[in-house]
Amino acid sequence: MTADSPGRGPLRVMHVVDSMGHGGAQQVVVDLSNWLALDKGVAVSVFGRGGSAVSRLAAPVRFIEHDTGGFVAQTRRLLRAARQTRPDVLHAHQRREALQSLIVGRLLGIPVVEHAHTRLPSVRPRVLSFRSRVVFAVGPAVAEMVVVDAGRPAARVVIVGNVPAQRAGAPDPVPNEVASPLRLLAVGRMVAQKDPLRFVRVVAELASRRPVEATWAGDGELRDAARASAAELNAPVDFAGQIDDVPERLDAAHFLLMTSRWEGTPLAVLEAFDRRRPVVATASAANGLLADGRGYEVPDDATDAEFAAVVARAADDTAARADAVEKAKRWADTEASPERVFGPVLEAYQRLNGPAVRS
Repeated sequence: MTADSPGRGPLRVMHVVDSMGHGGAQQVVVDLSNWLALDKGVAVSVFGRGGSAVSRLAAPVRFIEHDTGGFVAQTRRLLRAARQTRPDVLHAHQRREALQSLIVGRLLGIPVVEHAHTRLPSVRPRVLSFRSRVVFAVGPAVAEMVVVDAGRPAARVVIVGNVPAQRAGAPDPVPNEVASPLRLLAVGRMVAQKDPLRFVRVVAELASRRPVEATWAGDGELRDAARASAAELNAPVDFAGQIDDVPERLDAAHFLLMTSRWEGTPLAVLEAFDRRRPVVATASAANGLLADGRGYEVPDDATDAEFAAVVARAADDTAARADAVEKAKRWADTEASPERVFGPVLEAYQRLNGPAVRS
């Protein structure tokens, strides 16, 4: 099926993102762009700084790179790019880029939509946040932030969820029964939001009870602090840095651990669901994904010892763990498919591009 603009041929969409480096927003840009271009015949372009995620864009997707610079300079570059490609919709993926898109959209008469990828601890400056025609929230908690914290009309918010990362050539999941040592994996940026220091402390608690091998896959400003904490606590954590083999890392692990202080609908959890790996996560990291027995949720205010105890109990209960994995996989197959998640995004594009809007 081809998504067409009335009387203008294929629908044209430009994604606007800060950079195409590592990150959940970047993975969404890649997967959504590829689905639109390959499955729906949309003419897709991506505007942002370069990075490793560019190589994962499908051949029909055009990448328009801009240099670093201030707000005004980047807005001018976006204006030039939009004039050249004449998109029917501008789709922003961060608040700064949404504001730039709104300026360009006003000048060129292009409707603007944006993605809200995570629940933020603050939406300041509130007056400049989430002002696009449609805001795609990746989960109910994120939608609540847009409506309650930012004060935007609920009618503008569409809850879309997320899709497990679409990785070309990824092997089929392999069984991996829990054995000794217990292998734990965390995936994410090493920043306060993800709380790698808590991960180190939980690993140290577990390592005092049984043999453990843990890996943090990702990099960031807290790397050195996490390394120092691991050395001090004698926590067996390998800090792997940025990786491109997430499926293989999940297959080698017994559990995915999420210690985040806040999240949207984390892609790492969905990918663990897809790879049939059990998840233990804080309530703020899970945001409801682990409900109905799909994993193991830890209260945000639990102690490190209590968090470690949940992991230990899950490791020792083979039947309950297998049940959680199968429930999570079934949920991901139905609720996190590209058609289910990205379909409402395409419908919003088409609605905004209809005759009543583009007359």
